Amino acid sequence: MKSREWSYLKKHPALWRILLGILVVPLVYAATFLASVWNPYGELHNLPMAVVNQDRSTQTLAWGRQVTHELTRSKSLQFHEMGAARAQRELRSGKLFLVLKIPANTSRRLSRLATDPQQLRVTYQTNAGQSAIAAKMGNSAMTKLQATLNQAAVQGELQAIQRQTAQAGKRVTATAGQVTQVTRALAAGLPASQVVVANTAIANGLAQGGQQLRATQSAQQLKNLAAPIKLVQHDVAPVPNNGTGMAPYFMTISLFVGCITLNIIYDAGKRHGNYRRFVNAWLDKMGFLWGFVMLAASGMWLGTYYINGLRPLEPVKTYLLSLLIILAFFSLVTCFRLWLGLTGAWLMLIFMLFQIGCSGGTYPIQLTNPLYRAVHPYLPMTIAMNGLHHTISLGGSISGVVGILVGMIVVFSLGTLGFFYWHRRDAAVL
Repeated sequence: MKSREWSYLKKHPALWRILLGILVVPLVYAATFLASVWNPYGELHNLPMAVVNQDRSTQTLAWGRQVTHELTRSKSLQFHEMGAARAQRELRSGKLFLVLKIPANTSRRLSRLATDPQQLRVTYQTNAGQSAIAAKMGNSAMTKLQATLNQAAVQGELQAIQRQTAQAGKRVTATAGQVTQVTRALAAGLPASQVVVANTAIANGLAQGGQQLRATQSAQQLKNLAAPIKLVQHDVAPVPNNGTGMAPYFMTISLFVGCITLNIIYDAGKRHGNYRRFVNAWLDKMGFLWGFVMLAASGMWLGTYYINGLRPLEPVKTYLLSLLIILAFFSLVTCFRLWLGLTGAWLMLIFMLFQIGCSGGTYPIQLTNPLYRAVHPYLPMTIAMNGLHHTISLGGSISGVVGILVGMIVVFSLGTLGFFYWHRRDAAVL
């Protein structure tokens, strides 16, 4: 039986472009998204971290300097040595993902492990508000690093024990020699006063040797202390759950999807009335659609707040920013849809799928490929996510984000206004 669908497609070749465009959507989505999450743990060396060495070295140990040197030379993690103030500033701004602080008394405490074994707490800071997944990855990396640091500390501890044992052995050997000398002196009939002096020296030597041996015996028990160093996590912008950390990413995608769906279903270029001026036609159409998308953003906000339980740091700012984001996205998508028709809507769909991979919403963008890292700062979704991160969990100013979004609204609204001018003589669809 002859297929009527194929016959229809032959008569309407324009449909082929639409079908071919739809055909590549799964490919683009799978390829771009998989590329962003392909091997993040294998790219940890691209995740910038800082080590702040506040340790004051002792005469025998410079543990902080040694560890800092090893970390900054490591090829598995990207550590940079810097001051505390700068490290804190860059952690909060998202330029760093982890800050390891070595306390001032580290070398002094570790040098006394043999005689005064106490666990040393070393703090590292993360920023879950900027990237909850990066904070978890940093925690995993620090768990592995803790094992390395403990191994180095235990090795240093055992070397100190060996030195103390050798010193104690030498002292006991010297004391044994003194005993032999006193025995000979007694046999030779020396005065009692000299014998007393000799006995006193022997007693002192035995006492000091015994103390060192007892210390060595106590230090030997430290072999069973598997963790003399404890790394403790502190988050500068904690989030209560994974959903809060991922909210900026999913909210941004939702707003973009809404704008594309609206433009595919509802043709913003068709006029449903006669207007004397094209500006009035534009205001009538865009005023309705602006109100519609703002209503959609409001629905999203109410859902995430009352259904999901999202509790932003600044709820009002989060809501108002959501309205601004959807207006910017709508202006962008609608401009392409008006001038290029369904091809423009398809391009915006492909652009959204590309942004999903390049926006760093799942894993930090530093763990993706060079192309994604290059375009990441300039994507609308990246800018929107950055603003939502601040209003939901980080705090701080979003004036830069607001300025860019307002600029998008103005530029692409002028583009839609230009379309209405160009088609000002088109007949109305009543």
